[in-house]
Amino acid sequence: MPHQETGDDAVRENHANIWQQIARTRPEKIALVSGDRRYTYEEFEQLAEKAAGTLSSHGVQSGDAVGFYLHNTAEFLIGFYACLKLGATPAPMNYRYRGAEVAELVQTSRPKAMLYRAASREEAAEAQRLLDESAPALWVEIDDDSAPQGRGPEGAISFDELLQGPRHQDSGPASPDGELYIFTGGTTGRPKAVVWEIGGLMDIQGSSTYPPIGLDIPETLEQAVDIATSESTPQVNTLPLAPFIHATALFMSTNTLNVGGTVVVNPNASLDARAAADLAIREHVTQLIVAGDAVALPAVEAFEEHPDRDRLAVQSVLSSGMRFSDETKARLHRVASLSIFDILASSEGGPYAMAITRSEADLPARFRLTEGGVVLDEGNNQVQDTPGSTGILAFRGALPKGYLNEPERSLETYPVIDGVRHVRPGDYVEAGEDRHIEFLGRGSAVINTGGEKVYPAEVEQALLEHPGVHDAVVFGLPDKRMGEQVCAVVGVEDVSSISADDLRAWVRERLAGYKKPRIVAVRQSLDRTPAGKVNMKAVKETAREAASQET
Repeated sequence: MPHQETGDDAVRENHANIWQQIARTRPEKIALVSGDRRYTYEEFEQLAEKAAGTLSSHGVQSGDAVGFYLHNTAEFLIGFYACLKLGATPAPMNYRYRGAEVAELVQTSRPKAMLYRAASREEAAEAQRLLDESAPALWVEIDDDSAPQGRGPEGAISFDELLQGPRHQDSGPASPDGELYIFTGGTTGRPKAVVWEIGGLMDIQGSSTYPPIGLDIPETLEQAVDIATSESTPQVNTLPLAPFIHATALFMSTNTLNVGGTVVVNPNASLDARAAADLAIREHVTQLIVAGDAVALPAVEAFEEHPDRDRLAVQSVLSSGMRFSDETKARLHRVASLSIFDILASSEGGPYAMAITRSEADLPARFRLTEGGVVLDEGNNQVQDTPGSTGILAFRGALPKGYLNEPERSLETYPVIDGVRHVRPGDYVEAGEDRHIEFLGRGSAVINTGGEKVYPAEVEQALLEHPGVHDAVVFGLPDKRMGEQVCAVVGVEDVSSISADDLRAWVRERLAGYKKPRIVAVRQSLDRTPAGKVNMKAVKETAREAASQET
């Protein structure tokens, strides 16, 4: 059996056992803040017990999946806690997805129950219709004060009703063997669920949880509880502006609860930067979770203009998987005395490398491999200590189990090299001095826009379903804020009859909004070669010209 590297003193534990002990020892501590609502650890515990009891009464058992078709809400974390108690598997799903996209994720993960926001009522109902007999048995609607007219899934109950059932009967400590699904489009466009073991998360997240607040990583559950309930432990107030559907925001929020801190939930489904700045200042937020420039740039602009910016208590800003420019980092450092942790990681594992800056003097930021990060050449030899070498970024350490029901793909992404299991998602880097690396790009055509992955073939297929379109090519172009923007050059029979706006609306009706091409160039022909190839250089220049005409 291959060796799986973990910390020698790793705590393999279920978060639920720590949170329960905090509720019993320090019941008055605040676990969650959402709008005007404040939840103590005692309330957090009680509500999770009730939710777990109702889920159980509807047939949800250990090992069953529960879908979370939600933006960041207190109900998300209460439901998440309930799943950990039951040994059920939380399966967060992108709340921007349309009904058909949600149905595909449900077919992959087979949840017994689905939590969805009222604003997505019609999409949830569409998913239920498409799934028919394979649809989840229980649908739970979370009121978000923005519910559209229309019917939701048949037989749905409200979240309040979920909390009215019998409380879950505590039969002892929750098992660390439970799982969590994190969906990723990866490089294929077809959604895959990365399977994380709950107990393994305590191991891999230890270095992100305790050392940043000046504490040693605990070796036992008792030590972890002592830290979380001690008066001397620094108070951590975390505001995740990135969504829980991304691993970084969810993991850092659970880490906060593990040390008895407070998760401050931004109740808005979309980013209202001024409201977020108000929230950060009012709640004395010490840790901000962003998604590169897409989130950090509007946030820092709001901080700069805020009349109470001198009361900002943020000590650290974390981002992962997105372009985070030195310009934006410099502005954040000028707003407050804080540290910025820019993390190279993926849904499949990591962290591979980090760029840490504690002031403007540390800029430009440089990524340095973590202890488990390596660079592999074509022969899977480690070359990170040979400056100038290029290779694929990989990580050896505590890792997920692999992709759900994807054994071949799992073996490809998680190869065993010299008896040690690695994760190797496909990012190319150049090795520098002292374990520093230069990111070169991904070997596939996946587009990363605002932290979301877009697979060109999926968007091309949506465009080709339009009756007036006979050809399409989709690709990414650099964007200062979003990292990349989705672009399309489309071939149509009659250029005068179809506009770029028509095609954007067509895609938006079928796919999540972030997959809609921001730049669309409409042409009669894409001038493919006899072999069907497209001159990508010329196509990208066509898109740039179209963009310049729109601005």
